[in-house]
Amino acid sequence: MIITIDGPAGSGKSTAAAQLAQRLAIAYLDTGAMYRAITLCALEQKINMDDPAEMERMAQTCDIKLARENACNKVWLNGKDITEAIRRPQVTAAAHLVASNPAIRAQLVIKQRDIAIQHPSLVTEGRDQGTVVFPQADFKFYLDASAECRAKRRWQELQQKNLGLSFEEILDSQQQRDQRDSTRTVAPLKPAEEAVVIDTTHMTIEEVVDYLYNYIKGKRL
Repeated sequence: MIITIDGPAGSGKSTAAAQLAQRLAIAYLDTGAMYRAITLCALEQKINMDDPAEMERMAQTCDIKLARENACNKVWLNGKDITEAIRRPQVTAAAHLVASNPAIRAQLVIKQRDIAIQHPSLVTEGRDQGTVVFPQADFKFYLDASAECRAKRRWQELQQKNLGLSFEEILDSQQQRDQRDSTRTVAPLKPAEEAVVIDTTHMTIEEVVDYLYNYIKGKRL
């Protein structure tokens, strides 16, 4: 059983996907973390992200591993724990350069499908999971929320980590990212035709997860 959850930044898809997987006792795949890991690697190696060929060569050397430990989703790059590092603002700001690289996307799609072979029951989240990576998924969801709500969630997350970006800066950055993600030529952000679209603006994460869980259980009865 493959369950895809797509949506823009701040829609709640990562938290909902992780909690849904835990509730269903199946595997969880955070594909955004994979793109962030490659972005971090490029930043640390001072790779020219505007050079697609150089980026592709670097990406081929990236050994990315994802796992859940002690109720936390951990990310490793070439044996190093980068779970916190990939959430830095500079990584977020540059991730679109990786996400828009067709060769890197192709590499990661293969990796994501390989993970699904290893874990036939899987909740996977990202921006193209239901449209490109797993078009045959058993369940497809698309989470969204107002731009202001999504920016506020991100701002609160960064405040907890003492990263002092203002709400206005986050909102502006997020709107630019939404525009890039939805208009790029390769795997643009959009709901799959069969996806259940959920507006999470006025929902708690518990309500979102309950909805997803009950929908899946109801369809499988």
